[in-house]
Amino acid sequence: MVNLFKTGFRRNGKQPMKTVIIRSCLETLTPRAFKNAQGLAASGYDVVLLAWDRKAKSPKREVKDGYQARRFRFRAPYGLKVLIYLPVWWCFEFLWLMNNRWDIVHAMDFDTLPPAMLAARLKRKPVIYEIADVYEDMVALPSLIRNISMWVDRLFICLASAIIISDEARIKEFGGIPNDRITVIYNSPPDLFQEAGTPTGTGNEFTLFYSGALHEERQANLDKVARAIQDIDGIALVIAGYGNQTGQMTQWAAEAPGKIEFAGYTDYTETLQRTMAADVIISLYAPVLLNTRYASANKLFEAMMCGKPVLVSKGTAMADIVEKEHCGLALDPDNIDEIREAIAKLRENPGLYQQLGANGRKAYEQRYNWATMRQRLLNLYQEVAQ
Repeated sequence: MVNLFKTGFRRNGKQPMKTVIIRSCLETLTPRAFKNAQGLAASGYDVVLLAWDRKAKSPKREVKDGYQARRFRFRAPYGLKVLIYLPVWWCFEFLWLMNNRWDIVHAMDFDTLPPAMLAARLKRKPVIYEIADVYEDMVALPSLIRNISMWVDRLFICLASAIIISDEARIKEFGGIPNDRITVIYNSPPDLFQEAGTPTGTGNEFTLFYSGALHEERQANLDKVARAIQDIDGIALVIAGYGNQTGQMTQWAAEAPGKIEFAGYTDYTETLQRTMAADVIISLYAPVLLNTRYASANKLFEAMMCGKPVLVSKGTAMADIVEKEHCGLALDPDNIDEIREAIAKLRENPGLYQQLGANGRKAYEQRYNWATMRQRLLNLYQEVAQ
């Protein structure tokens, strides 16, 4: 029986179990979503990834990497303004779940959970709640509103069949997670190191790389990095991503050609390739936002996999990992001089640079690799399905 569940098949071994993974944005924008889908599909699950295409440009239906993508094409913004569109998305999600057959629903983040929980209750099916980001802490909310929202979130956590968190620090963020079945799955990428060979930088130019959401409210502090390197020859900043700051990034690149490059949105494969080609990875989110303080971003583990030092913000969960594994430097993201000195330190000290990168790679291989994370996901599905 155990082996059948691990390979995603029902007890009779004839029909694969069907899971629906739900994400409130295009799945290609969030590696966790399609890595979950690919990992489960490769193990015999019949996987549908239900996503919200807020630009209404992607196909409504598509089969890729062993799973089916079903997209709700309805234009909506990112950031706080999306809240007024959520009821429309929730109606679509609920109706889809009620009109289709599935065995497990896997809701990613709070903005997919209410319809999934209701449908699961009505159909008497298990629901996995994955907390990639704590919705209440992605922006600064008044304490009363945040407390009420967190109370509702904790209620759903109690009702869920199982919980996935992206870092142990999320437990502290919630003040404890009231569910006995919790699995930690880090934002680890698949291992491309062996395919690419020994990672090297870009050559004569020392390249800093940032990839991810470019929303003003995320406070990525890229302006501080740009100012830190503006008077230093031989250092360039490459930025990739999407969001309400793309116009600003384009302007920066136009005003500082050769110094700042804006690559726009890059898919996951290109992001990993650019990480491999860069010298230092940037992840200097402002810790004033609670979601940032307790998050361990994709960039951290991508840097580890590629054997590259990473710059992170002090006072964050990422800083705890970086200091534990000795794979980068933790900085004050508001201190331009400190950012400048850290970059210069890495460029001018090859021994330190190489050691930090090697430490990150070793930590990835031993503790944070995707094969381990994928097995945790499969084990959790096996427990929920029993």
